[in-house]
Amino acid sequence: MTREAEYAGGMMDKRLQTRLWRVLLVMAIGGIVSFPFRTVFADDAPTADSGLLTRESQHLRLTSDVEDPELLDDLVRSFDDSLPQWLAFWGVPESQAANWKIQGYLMRNVDTFRKSGALPNHIPRFDHGYSTPHTIWVRYQDTTYYNRHLVLHEGVHSLAFELFGAGGPSWFMEGTAELLALHRDRIPVPSRQPRSEFSSNGSVLAQSMDAFTINQLPRNRWDTPGWGRYKIVARQREAGTLPTLKRVLKLPTELNGKVEAYTWCWAAASLFTQAPESRDAFLKAARRGFDQTEAFTSEFYRDVAEEWPVLSARWRLMMNDLDYGFDWSRHQVKLSTSDPRASGAPFQVNVTPDQSWQSVGMWFPKGAKLRFMAEGRCHVTPDWISEPAGITLEYNRGHPLGQLQVCVLPIATPAGATIPGLGIRPVLTRADVSKFKANTPAGSSDDSTPIPGSNVIAINEPSWVLLRINLPAGHSPVETITGEQEAYQVQIIPSR
Repeated sequence: MTREAEYAGGMMDKRLQTRLWRVLLVMAIGGIVSFPFRTVFADDAPTADSGLLTRESQHLRLTSDVEDPELLDDLVRSFDDSLPQWLAFWGVPESQAANWKIQGYLMRNVDTFRKSGALPNHIPRFDHGYSTPHTIWVRYQDTTYYNRHLVLHEGVHSLAFELFGAGGPSWFMEGTAELLALHRDRIPVPSRQPRSEFSSNGSVLAQSMDAFTINQLPRNRWDTPGWGRYKIVARQREAGTLPTLKRVLKLPTELNGKVEAYTWCWAAASLFTQAPESRDAFLKAARRGFDQTEAFTSEFYRDVAEEWPVLSARWRLMMNDLDYGFDWSRHQVKLSTSDPRASGAPFQVNVTPDQSWQSVGMWFPKGAKLRFMAEGRCHVTPDWISEPAGITLEYNRGHPLGQLQVCVLPIATPAGATIPGLGIRPVLTRADVSKFKANTPAGSSDDSTPIPGSNVIAINEPSWVLLRINLPAGHSPVETITGEQEAYQVQIIPSR
């Protein structure tokens, strides 16, 4: 069936159209009837520009009833700036979309566009945005950022149709669109450099020579006003209802504009494109975007199944830490199912402030018990230096800033629908320090003397053990005068 015929089908009654497509799909692939098309196949909506503003760029013609020419100029310019970055993300040559262009509508009064026919009646009602292969519709938002975000989000959907036939099932389609719509606004630059050519082997985090960049995590709430995904994560984390990674892959066909579902899709896409265990498989899966059935997810899962325990563990860590300032360069903990089993002998590791969670490099069997001793100093701010018990002048998420913390991370993936808490505990407390000093003769110890912690960590199932210095998600390591890497020195003493 030709694409033109598919688009013509969009003019049929929606229920009849859905039944017909499912019948055709059963005939084509032998009985799979799950058909999660989010986007209506339709001819381009007629343009009704009377009394409306229109701005046009190389890849987007945008019509709106919002009397804000600067906003529309910004949106079409941002769209064109994003396109080469989207293509670089997927490893697609720019020439493949050189002539691609869509019609867009930014609507304050939706009824105006319904009545004119610019928003056809067979397009269902929506809260934020909607797309077909050649047209996108976006409801006007209160912030420039979120208007831009939605235009880019729907544009990614349309481009996926152009390149791959569709965007895959909902978790993949919406996750990718959210990932590639999340952006950092322009910053003034002395001069505009010519855009470099992107190769098919370009980095997943495509770097444009423009100041406008996509796939950027927000540094603070003012980076992404109106987006609100981190607030949802924090609320669900507090309630203990964060979904498992496998549950995200089973999200229903129709998300019905539920912001929570879009949050999980985006977070999964971010993880999959950053984790070395899944990056290649995720990018390869985009080429199968025409397949919006469960078979798509099954094939992706097969590609990463061997590394699923690691991915599930990374998801748990991400969901615990995700907040403004979260930076993947600080959250790439080294985990592997090939890590050696702990021998039972004492050993020492250094824990540095430039990374968040840091694995001790091995896994521990059920029944092991761990004791800790720690020493060392590091800057937690340019003016404040902390020891392993942390400082009480400032707290981060309820615990002293700079505190050395331990997390036992089970290798087995959670069996339920939600992820259990990490059970983060301090290695040393202020009480441990006070007790040590009270029982140590004056002058017999100095700052380099390890202090024993009172906590005994029990391993209840085969697990990795991680350590970190308690710092905000957006912490930037403090450059020291000597230039040497600061660290806490931690002795780990296993027992049975």
